[in-house]
Amino acid sequence: MKLSEVKGERVFDVIADIIDPIVTIASDEESAKLFHRDPCPEGMQPWQFFLQKVKESLPTLVRTHRGELVAILSAIKGVSAEEYVENLTFASLFADLTELVTDAEFVSFFG
Repeated sequence: MKLSEVKGERVFDVIADIIDPIVTIASDEESAKLFHRDPCPEGMQPWQFFLQKVKESLPTLVRTHRGELVAILSAIKGVSAEEYVENLTFASLFADLTELVTDAEFVSFFG
């Protein structure tokens, strides 16, 4: 689920729940690089540039901001952090992270 898919009164709760973890991630320069809208270098395809950014930043993000990611992803999905982790699989985390880093509304929080 993307932020753009959150509707109605739940929007207020989701924003309140994700602000702190987003600020924490945005304060970490290495992890925040993944969300910056940098121009694609000349001679590189956009998908190659995206994969390069993922390779450089996602491991740090996942290792150092696990709690923040769980808080963000569970809030967007509308479940508790405990429920989110309980049902977490490699495939679901991969899908959720892919959706998160390609969500224009989420990325807009990073400037």
